[in-house]
Amino acid sequence: MVTGANKYFAITAAEALRRRIPEVDLIRLSPPGSRHLRALSLTRPQLDALDAAGKSTWLFRPAGDPSSASRLYIRDGETLGVQKAYKCRVRTPWWRVPYLKPADLLLTYMNADTARLCTNVVGAHHLNSVHGVYLRPSFKKVGKSLLPLASLNSVSLLGAEVVGRAYGGGILKLEPKEADIWPMPVPTLVMAAGQDLQQARREVRDLLARSQLLAAVDIIDKILLKHSPRMNGAALEQMRQARQSLHDRRTGRGQSY
Repeated sequence: MVTGANKYFAITAAEALRRRIPEVDLIRLSPPGSRHLRALSLTRPQLDALDAAGKSTWLFRPAGDPSSASRLYIRDGETLGVQKAYKCRVRTPWWRVPYLKPADLLLTYMNADTARLCTNVVGAHHLNSVHGVYLRPSFKKVGKSLLPLASLNSVSLLGAEVVGRAYGGGILKLEPKEADIWPMPVPTLVMAAGQDLQQARREVRDLLARSQLLAAVDIIDKILLKHSPRMNGAALEQMRQARQSLHDRRTGRGQSY
């Protein structure tokens, strides 16, 4: 969803409470940015913790007639000239952000290490600072639970470097068309490895929390290798070396700015 003015539309719980904006005029939001999406999932406790930390976890979006408190907030926005922003002035009413249903997974857009998939357990809405992934019905249940885990493999890490774009500061950027061709394990492999992936979840989650991405990837590689007749250890090592080479070139370029 594109607001046209994130600082106005994305608000904190404290601001909503101070202005007495009722919850009916708000929707739950994954805060702008993606730092909080480096885990395997976004849950209600995690969103509540972001709330308590003063992050903007609510989107101002009256679906019907705004409450009196919301009308005051709209008038304040007009005083600030928010309605003149391009995305605002081309919609009617200017203060109703186009609605998009919560995604199954959230995909990070700008990345220092690699692109990440995060299960949207809490069902939060997202802005255009991340991508929303909507799974096919036949793969929805399994994919929501397992794809963020299965995506942490050396082939997908290499694929992200190949299809993504390197930007200033060594950032890896994944646009929607590039995300469409980002290599992922096929559904049959994910489902075959499902039990092993679930058993590894806690260890992988803890490694990611300590920023030990490659240690987590090593665990997933071993699981997928066990269930994939088309991959062998030698080929996997080549993938790892190729990914590391591209990663180092990207981040090294960033250090030269």
